[in-house]
Amino acid sequence: MPVTFPSLTGAPSLAAATPEDNGGGAEEVGDVMLSAIETQRAIAILDETIEKLSFLGSITPDVLQHRDELSKFVGDEISHIIYEQRQLEARYEELIAQRGALKGLANKSKYKEVQCEIQDVSRALRESTKNLCRNLKDNPNISDNLVKIQQERTELIEILAQTVREMQESGTFKTLVMKVHGDKMAQDRLHEIIQREKDMAGAVKQLDGDLNSEKRDHANRVADQKAEIARLKEQLQSIKSKTTVDAKYFRKEAHAMTSSILRTYRQAERAQETTIKESERKLDMENVVHKETVDFLKRKQESLGTELAEWTEKYAQDYGRLEEEYTALKEKQLKNRERLDHLQARKAAEEEEARKAVEEAVREAELEKIRQAELVTQNNAAGKIQRVAKKYLKKCAEKAAAGAKGKKKKGKKKK
Repeated sequence: MPVTFPSLTGAPSLAAATPEDNGGGAEEVGDVMLSAIETQRAIAILDETIEKLSFLGSITPDVLQHRDELSKFVGDEISHIIYEQRQLEARYEELIAQRGALKGLANKSKYKEVQCEIQDVSRALRESTKNLCRNLKDNPNISDNLVKIQQERTELIEILAQTVREMQESGTFKTLVMKVHGDKMAQDRLHEIIQREKDMAGAVKQLDGDLNSEKRDHANRVADQKAEIARLKEQLQSIKSKTTVDAKYFRKEAHAMTSSILRTYRQAERAQETTIKESERKLDMENVVHKETVDFLKRKQESLGTELAEWTEKYAQDYGRLEEEYTALKEKQLKNRERLDHLQARKAAEEEEARKAVEEAVREAELEKIRQAELVTQNNAAGKIQRVAKKYLKKCAEKAAAGAKGKKKKGKKKK
């Protein structure tokens, strides 16, 4: 991003400091030599800035003296929320223990009641956590923030003082530029880490949702299986009771039926022998088919392995090519962004010059209008003066003519 340094001669100057991995742009800007006048003006500005920062540091209230007051001001509500949250956590642990004790019992209604209460307490615990986070966010640690402000102000004063010394010695400001460059890179890294944390938080939230869904499904399956086991136990108990009653009767009846069943079994044995032979024949056929299938699958596996190697190699090549294209596009984007900032600055300067030219033209027009009005006034005054002068000269001429006629008449009378 271009860094604009105010020109000390009155005109804006633009020093393009493009932060790269090796810091080359910052070094180029820091190596700029200022003239003696520019250096003295910059030093005066920085000295005034240091004095104002020092004055701010001197009027900042003592944080340690007001720490108890600040803590009491923001801590009552947060302490109450933390107390409620601890009670909810204790209740949650108690309910979990009760649910564990009820798992082996047949009282399913009590188990469901405990489960519902666990869900309610869990929901209340989540709401309490959200409320606590919101209060902590709305009421930050003011004392620590003020201490941090003082530390950063002190660091800034040291940087500006070092810059003043550097400008006095060599007429450059490399320290200030490197500091700005380093802070910009740290801020970019912080933004990247924050974005990664947001992505990870979203992934964790999604996994938590999936895990909770899986837990609910598992709990439902376990409950259904336990209910089925209880039903089967009841059925087994009923069967055992019935078997005990009917055992004597079946024993006698079984002895009578043994002969007929034996004959039936012999017939079934012969039928089974025939079935076994047929099954052996089918088994031999299945073995042959299985062997051919295995051979086909092995050949298919070898073919897929070859294709996998080819596609893996192609993937590596394509990935490398696309990575190079991405790098080139990224560099092009940075260059275009620098050029855009430069053009925007030049456009702003041109617009300012055009605005000044328009204002100058308007002012010239107003002056011309005033001059025209004065000229008209002068012309009118000159015309009026000329008319008065003509009347005066005419009167004078008339008086002179009248005087001449009077003298001629007197002369004639004397003769």
